[in-house]
Amino acid sequence: MDIYRGKLETMDYIFFATTERGKVYETGAYIHNYALSYAMGLAKSPYFHQLQKPKYQEDLEPLNQLGIYLTPARPLEISYRLIQWNTIQEVYGFPKKERNIGYPDWGFARVIRPGSTFEFYVAIANPNCLEKFPNFENFLTGKGYIRLGKFMGKSCLRFKKAEKVEEKEGNFDAKITKKRERTEKQSRTESLLLNWRDIPVDPIVCDIYPSTLPTRLIANPKYKSGKYYLVEFEETDRQVEKIAQVFLPGNMSFVARSLTTKKGRKK
Repeated sequence: MDIYRGKLETMDYIFFATTERGKVYETGAYIHNYALSYAMGLAKSPYFHQLQKPKYQEDLEPLNQLGIYLTPARPLEISYRLIQWNTIQEVYGFPKKERNIGYPDWGFARVIRPGSTFEFYVAIANPNCLEKFPNFENFLTGKGYIRLGKFMGKSCLRFKKAEKVEEKEGNFDAKITKKRERTEKQSRTESLLLNWRDIPVDPIVCDIYPSTLPTRLIANPKYKSGKYYLVEFEETDRQVEKIAQVFLPGNMSFVARSLTTKKGRKK
């Protein structure tokens, strides 16, 4: 198992309508892992959709078969700007196509500013499968650029491979701990952002991010027992060696829980 830490820095304004408060459309403080998968070319979808109905299970299942998984991106440093726009209705000649629901006629958008940074993790069970995604393989070995959001804002990606990955079993908290030395007892704990829909086992307790679409995102989950990975990254900050340990739940996969409930309603 190879695990990478991804750092994303926005180079343009990033907008997606997480919540709507009257005529104000707000962008959430995260980047969903499904959006990252499409943006990096791992998940494919048709260019034209007559109905605005995503097919996440069909598009992401090939990644499950190859053993590739991405976590949602949590914010490291983030700032916003409130902008106003005016748009006209669509005039394209598609009589059976419904009007686009992603753009209001006018309103205010709370967008993520350039220079904001995010962090996420990539797990690859079989490194040989990267031959199918040459662009993504280049991302992992250097620096790459993707576009995100309704306005296709440009962002920069950098990756670092974990120095150590251990598979463990037992009670654990999904989190990130940082300390200066391995023998140091005191450490700083940071939240790890995860997709509840992609974890087959429910945690005992967790924090729920409000209004996250298309699936629920959680942080600080605690598990009574189960498989997990202890991942270590070595880093240098101002000539001081630091150790970052990440506790990732095992058996995570895209859409591990069905998007359709027993009553046929979408969650």
